[in-house]
Amino acid sequence: MGFLDFLTGGGDPQKQIDKLKRILMDQYRQREQRLEAIDDLVRMGTPAALAALLERFTLRVSGPTVDEQEKQYTYEKIALWGPSAVEPLQQFIFTKDAVYFPLRALRDLAGDEVAVDTLLKAIADCDPGYHQGLDRLREIVSNLRDFRHDRVRAALVGLLQSRSNEIRFYALDGLSGYPAEEIAEQFASRMIDPAESQRVKALAYELAVEHRLPLAAWAEALTPALPPSYSLDGDGYLARA
Repeated sequence: MGFLDFLTGGGDPQKQIDKLKRILMDQYRQREQRLEAIDDLVRMGTPAALAALLERFTLRVSGPTVDEQEKQYTYEKIALWGPSAVEPLQQFIFTKDAVYFPLRALRDLAGDEVAVDTLLKAIADCDPGYHQGLDRLREIVSNLRDFRHDRVRAALVGLLQSRSNEIRFYALDGLSGYPAEEIAEQFASRMIDPAESQRVKALAYELAVEHRLPLAAWAEALTPALPPSYSLDGDGYLARA
């Protein structure tokens, strides 16, 4: 019996993984015990061990600094799997909410194109009609904002039609990183739409001012729709009154 067998209680690899996962996912364990479980799963080096390790991203332990440090440590260890980690990372992103660190690892190992493909597929498979689906969609859209890509921009534009105010808010925020002339129409449509929430409109106003979006083409519809605290100047840019 090897050291790892002794530590985890037997020679069956799956039993070893299950035991290490229980330690890893126990928020009441000592931090050192969870870190040792991470190291032992890394030493096992199998796809099943990686799948167990990825579950650490779904757990929040008391103390945000400790939690962040452990997740950062887990993220750094994933690199030791190399290309074999790509598929398990994708499967995690397709099914789980906590995608920030797994997405960073995927970008490191496979590049931005694979990461974008994965996020867009995750959006397509996400049902926002339930709280769980909405949580996943919110997490995915939040991370999608970190990319500058034509397909990402198209996805964010599509998400402006979401039933969720929060998703529309995130999508609009994500679009603000693209060239002004490419996104002005989407911002104008949010400002003009009488059914849009005040929270989303408030974000649209502020981002339009900050990024100097050219809105002259929509001046006729925008002018009566704007609140008293904003106005269009002579060049068609939104300004605070």
